[in-house]
Amino acid sequence: MRLLLSTLLFVLVLSSAIGAEGQRDPAYDYVVVPQTRIDARDLGYSPVDLIPNGESGITSLSVAPNGDVFGATSGIRSHLFMINPQHGYVVPLGVIPGAQAITQAVVISAAGTVFLGASPTGHLLEYVPRDLDNLQIEIGRPLTVVDHGTAIPGESIAALTIDRQRNVIYGLTKPNAHLFKFSLADNKFTDLGILARNRPPGEKFEHEKTMSRMLTVDTDGNVFASGEDAAIYRVAIATGALEKLAIHLPAIPGREPYTKVDAFLLDQSGMIYGGTSDGYLFRLDPVKLTIVNLGKPLNQYHIAGLASGSNGKLYGVGGDAPEMARMFSFDPSAGIYDLLGFVDVNRRPYYTWQAYVVGAIVSDQKGTVYLGENERISKLYLFYP
Repeated sequence: MRLLLSTLLFVLVLSSAIGAEGQRDPAYDYVVVPQTRIDARDLGYSPVDLIPNGESGITSLSVAPNGDVFGATSGIRSHLFMINPQHGYVVPLGVIPGAQAITQAVVISAAGTVFLGASPTGHLLEYVPRDLDNLQIEIGRPLTVVDHGTAIPGESIAALTIDRQRNVIYGLTKPNAHLFKFSLADNKFTDLGILARNRPPGEKFEHEKTMSRMLTVDTDGNVFASGEDAAIYRVAIATGALEKLAIHLPAIPGREPYTKVDAFLLDQSGMIYGGTSDGYLFRLDPVKLTIVNLGKPLNQYHIAGLASGSNGKLYGVGGDAPEMARMFSFDPSAGIYDLLGFVDVNRRPYYTWQAYVVGAIVSDQKGTVYLGENERISKLYLFYP
């Protein structure tokens, strides 16, 4: 009995010490997102029913017509998960067959069917959600999908977007920057053309062609992307042809060959907002085909994603992998930025957790912003504007 009591006392003391060590000073909360407005979720049910370390980096998020948020991870294997905003917990759905990465490539049809663009296989996969509220979690279980095959032979799928009104999916491939479409009506792929034919000049390790990390569709069904030399490309709904427009992304002088769109957001007004790899925010008018440079919200490269708040503001995260992710907001009506701080959750006395790298952002129908951490051990963050 004495040995048992001594052991329990040792564990309690050790736990208290670890908890105290893991907590930041309250003064630190003045430089992070206010703690009343941010929370974090494990990717599953702790401690055992979690998407494993090394497989949990969130690189895609998408909102279904019914409000459910679906996400996919990248790593040793790729997993699909879902969070119902009403319930508030993350449900792992299964391992995506043949995928190590799903990068900005989860889209959902008007009927609620989830489509996934796999890397490195390049297959387009279809998943039909059924009775998810009563799903028994089984980490490692293969996700049941319909495989529609490869869009472009030999190419991975790097990004997807969907035109729900016309039931057409558009995608972008790597390494050769093919833009394609997939018709849900006849299950047919069409190669629309190439966004980047040449690699930018530079060192031998700079071998990737310069192209968008995301695609977007405007309210009329026109598709936009960026390609080589910071040029904007469009697939016009009237012609179905890929065209290089006479407008370019804002860029640091001399870095045009390396500049690309990291994030797109279609605003309720019909305007398209975007963030570049240099960290600029811009506004694209899809009708007039003009671009306005809105400046740099942060003194950092790379805007990981953009989302709409219910208050009319835009929310985003900046910062590349070697840096610390920081949130910002932009008020289109006033043209004002607000620096919000680090993506950090500090649940005293339990734990503190900070996202250094964010891989995807989306907002649901109520304006809650979801931020997917992209690290070896990752969480899903919920921000309430």
